[in-house]
Amino acid sequence: MAQAKRKLMHRRCIESYGFLREDGLWDIEASMQDLKSYNVKREFDGSLVPEGSPFHDIRACLTLDDTFLIKEVSVTMDAYPFPNCGGAAPSFSILKGTRIRPGWSRWLKETFSGKVGCTHVLELFPVIATTAFQTMWGPLGEKYPEHVSSSVTKLINSCHGWSEDGPMVRKLVDEQVLKLPSEESQ
Repeated sequence: MAQAKRKLMHRRCIESYGFLREDGLWDIEASMQDLKSYNVKREFDGSLVPEGSPFHDIRACLTLDDTFLIKEVSVTMDAYPFPNCGGAAPSFSILKGTRIRPGWSRWLKETFSGKVGCTHVLELFPVIATTAFQTMWGPLGEKYPEHVSSSVTKLINSCHGWSEDGPMVRKLVDEQVLKLPSEESQ
């Protein structure tokens, strides 16, 4: 089937980075830019966002310890469509002292629903959480090898790649890195 001709109208760029700091903490950053392929006239003041310029330009950084405890929070909003959007950034400071763990994304949606949050900033936090795990997984496994088995066990059946009958899990069982819950009772 031939693909229909298309014209790019909108591009969303999301990038994320994970850094190990010299003090042993981790900085996990994510940014989002929304760009249009045409000039956009802002409704509230008639100002122009030129083609290719960010309509949204938002960045979030969480500083974590080895247990995924959030030590610092930074949210910056350099471009946004309405004059009051930037006012949402300080509300995310209450993340300090919380921990990224199962259920965290749901908690974020509940906590920052309505006029206290920003939909676009909230979209960055699951990206940050995934980037944190990808960044910290290997180094923390080397630093705390006694936790590897229990951490890997929690991943079993969390997705297709980690299915208990898949090749990766079977390899780890064969290497005695982990035991399947069904095999532990035997």
